[in-house]
Amino acid sequence: MTHVVVLGAGIAGVSAAYALKAQLGPHDEVTVVSDKPYFHFVPSNPWIAMGWRERSDIAFPIAPCFEARGIKFVHSGVKRIQPDIIQVDLENGDVLFYDYLLIATGVTGMSDDIPGLAEHTQSVLHVDQAERALAAYREFVRRPGPIVVGAAEGASVLGPIYEYAFLVDADLKRRNIRDRVSITLVTPEPWPGHLGVGGEGASRGAVTAALVDTRISAICNARTVRVDKDAIHVVELDAAGNEKQTHILPYAYSVYWPAFGGVPGVRNARGLVNERGLVVVDEYLRNPDYPNVFAIGACVAQPPVEKTPVAVGAPDSVYSIQKASEIVVQNILALVRDEALTSHVPQRAKWLTDMGSTGATYLSEPQVPLRDINWMRQGRWVHQAKVDFEKYFVNKIRLRPTAPASSVASRIAEVMGRLQSGQGGEPMPSPQSGGKPLEIRMPQDPSFELRALAKSVGHDPGALAAELLAAAVADAKSYLNEAGVDALAHSRRELLVEGLPERQPGVEFHGGGT
Repeated sequence: MTHVVVLGAGIAGVSAAYALKAQLGPHDEVTVVSDKPYFHFVPSNPWIAMGWRERSDIAFPIAPCFEARGIKFVHSGVKRIQPDIIQVDLENGDVLFYDYLLIATGVTGMSDDIPGLAEHTQSVLHVDQAERALAAYREFVRRPGPIVVGAAEGASVLGPIYEYAFLVDADLKRRNIRDRVSITLVTPEPWPGHLGVGGEGASRGAVTAALVDTRISAICNARTVRVDKDAIHVVELDAAGNEKQTHILPYAYSVYWPAFGGVPGVRNARGLVNERGLVVVDEYLRNPDYPNVFAIGACVAQPPVEKTPVAVGAPDSVYSIQKASEIVVQNILALVRDEALTSHVPQRAKWLTDMGSTGATYLSEPQVPLRDINWMRQGRWVHQAKVDFEKYFVNKIRLRPTAPASSVASRIAEVMGRLQSGQGGEPMPSPQSGGKPLEIRMPQDPSFELRALAKSVGHDPGALAAELLAAAVADAKSYLNEAGVDALAHSRRELLVEGLPERQPGVEFHGGGT
């Protein structure tokens, strides 16, 4: 029997745990440990901070989802990892032994690196912080003033700072107070839209133009050195890394993206982590010194893509986390089955950024230069794509395994029962052109039987056929396994994209990408 312990019940940990349990043997065990009893969809935190989402929209208890799949869940923080004796000590006093350990704990924001940052600014790194940011923002709009949105030196995954700045701009316009508020974006990137990926591509011009259009000022190559109650102190460097200018930025409200560090219980695991407490892995996403320990997600130590005057961390996204999850599951299974491992390089960077009523999507492939693809697209479709992806991913995590399908097609039975009981009312009209026509050629016998059936219940044949087909499709979907549900969602989005007007850019999902 193989026992896999997964630390973390976020985007990375839950996805991997589901896949591992589905593909391991019937006597193998998967245990998930998390210090929080719920899953929450991190990319929607900026919407929480704007009051555009409720916590219940993106967070829900995760234990029932694990239980339905036969996955054991332990609600506890990690006290210590002892890879030399394949043991994890938990804060609740439990001790777990493992054959394979997957660390997917996420990160801690290292706000203490900058004096005053934790005390005086808000964050959207976690849903709890996003809720506090919303409360502070609601106070701010009663007495508006300057806003500073920034990222600390060494910060990774910088897309959210742009997203939040654009969301604030959109919200202030809706409140008719945008002219009373200046917005300044402070970033360690050498230019807007660098995002830790490098290689200018289309992103620099597109992001710069978006900032100009929304009247958001940007300070790049910025090192935030101190935050006071009413002012943020920033040193701007030149391309050579020399001090160019100092800025004292007054503010009435500020949101900052800190540099990342390992969570308590992981950051002190000697031999597994770097100086920031992030897990060191090789190209197979396993630790070089402990080959039965793997890691995915933001907790992984990733070297910068390129050297910059002010340190900028590497990017990450739901898309890349999902791809890493697939690789790490393949590699754990490969070790169990004594098969060859799969490399995680080259990587692909892709994400969606909401800008209020519009948005932008970015694709870089491979993530590390030299690259073949590097583009950024904007449009209202991206805003809708991010909304759609949020629903898709949250529902995917909430999805319970399908029970064995009944031998009776229940929805068809419901349709026929309603019609025969006389609850159908007046005969249904023939289907009108409310959707795209779908031509279906039926053999003669079923066609004859359909017309006879429709006549027997007093309904139009076309209307009855449409209702029975809809019921049959719903029943067919109930037979899908988890992989089938993913394929269905992907195909649905491909069909939606095909239906976009000519020259309107589409969006790639590929199972992730926000």
